[in-house]
Amino acid sequence: MTGAPTKPSHAPGDDAPTTLRPSLLVILGLLSALTPFAIDMYLPSIPAIALDLDSPVALVQLSVTVYLGVFAMAQLVLGPLSDVYGRRAIVGLGLAVFLLADVGCALATSMPVMLSARAIQAVGGAAVAVTVPALVRDLFERDDYARVMGLVMLVMALAPLLAPSVGGLIILYASWRWVFAALLVITLLAGFVFFSRVPETLPAERRHPLRLARVLGNYRLLLGHAPALGYLLTGAASFGGMMVFIVTSSDVYIDLYAVPAAWFGPLFGINIMAAMLFSFVNARLVPRYGAERMLRFGLTVQAAAVLVLLGVAWLPQPALWLVALAAGCYIAMAGIVLGNAMAGFMAFFPTMAGTASAFAGAARFGFGALTGSAVSLLHDGTARPLLLGMAACGLLAVFCYWLMCCLGTPSDQAAPIAERPAGSQASPR
Repeated sequence: MTGAPTKPSHAPGDDAPTTLRPSLLVILGLLSALTPFAIDMYLPSIPAIALDLDSPVALVQLSVTVYLGVFAMAQLVLGPLSDVYGRRAIVGLGLAVFLLADVGCALATSMPVMLSARAIQAVGGAAVAVTVPALVRDLFERDDYARVMGLVMLVMALAPLLAPSVGGLIILYASWRWVFAALLVITLLAGFVFFSRVPETLPAERRHPLRLARVLGNYRLLLGHAPALGYLLTGAASFGGMMVFIVTSSDVYIDLYAVPAAWFGPLFGINIMAAMLFSFVNARLVPRYGAERMLRFGLTVQAAAVLVLLGVAWLPQPALWLVALAAGCYIAMAGIVLGNAMAGFMAFFPTMAGTASAFAGAARFGFGALTGSAVSLLHDGTARPLLLGMAACGLLAVFCYWLMCCLGTPSDQAAPIAERPAGSQASPR
C-alpha cells in the first residue's frame, strides 16, 4: 500500500514543528462549529417555521439541503481565494456574510426569503469552514495534522451535541426567530476570539496570484491524483452516512417512534458524544500508530457497524434502542475515519492547501447533500431508509479506500505534488 507522505508543510526557515496551543484548538473548533450550529440548532423548530410561514414541512426541510448544496459549491471558489488573499481575509469575509444572513433568517416572512437567506448563510459558512483545514495545513505535517484536526473536530462536535437541545429550549420559551438571534451571538463571539488571537498563517511570499487558469489547473491536478481521491472519497462517503442520519433522524425519532421534541436533542447528542469520544481516542493514538493505521482501524469497525445496520434494517419493526445503537456504532467511527481520511488527502498538496481544502469540502458536503436528499425521497414511514442509507455509505467508504488507496497505486503518485503554473499542461503526475 502506498500511504500519503509526511513531509512537513512549515514555511521555509522553520526549525521545529508548530506547537499546538489549546486556545488555537478552541478557536478553530468554534469557527468550524458555525455550520453545525446553523444546521442542527433549528431542526427542532422546523414544524414551528412551517406553521408560521404557512409552508409545507417538506419545504422547510429543503432548507437543510439548500444550505448543504450551496455550502459545498461555494468552497470551490472560496478555498483558492484563501491561497490568494490569506486565511484571515477569507474568514473575515465569511463571518460578515454569515452575520448578515443570520439577520435575514431571523426576519424572514416567507419561505422564499428564508431559503435565500439560508443560501447566503451557506456562502459565509463555506468561507470559514474551508479556511480552517488550510490554516492547520499551513502549520502541521500529516500525522500532526490528523491529530490537530481530530481535536478541532472534537471541539466542533460540541455544536451538534448542544445545538438541537439549545434550539429546543429556545422554542419552548420564545419564537423560532430567536434561534437565529442566538446563532448571531455565537458568530460574533467566534469572530472576536479569532481576530484577537490567531495571526495570519500564510505569509505574502507563499500566496498565489489570482489566475483562473492556475486555479483550474490545480483542480485538474486534484482530480487526476488517484490515491488522494481515494482518501477524499473515503471521507466523503463516511460523512454521507452521518448526513443521512442528520436529515432523517428527526422524522424517525419524533414521527415514527413518538419521541417528544424536547428529548430529540439528547438522543441525537448520544451519537455525537460517541464520535467525540473516538475523536479524542484518535488524537491520543495517532502519534503512536500513525494516521494510516488509525484510518484502517476506523474503517474496519465501521464496516462491522454496516453489518449491524443491515441486520436491523430488515427487522419488521425494530425497537428504537436498536435503531439508535446501530446508527451510533456507525457515527462513533466517524470520529476516527473523517480526520484521518482528510489528513491522507491534504498531505499530497502542501503548496495549495486552500484549493485542496475547498475540493475536499465540496466533495464531502456535496455528497452529504445528495445522500440526505435521496434518502428523504425514499421515505416510507419506517426506519429502513435511514439504516440502509447509512449502510450504503459505509460500504462505499471501504470500497473507495481499498480500491483507490491500497491497490495499484503508481509510485509517481506516492509523493506530494505542487501547484502547476498557469499556462502549463495540468496533467497528473
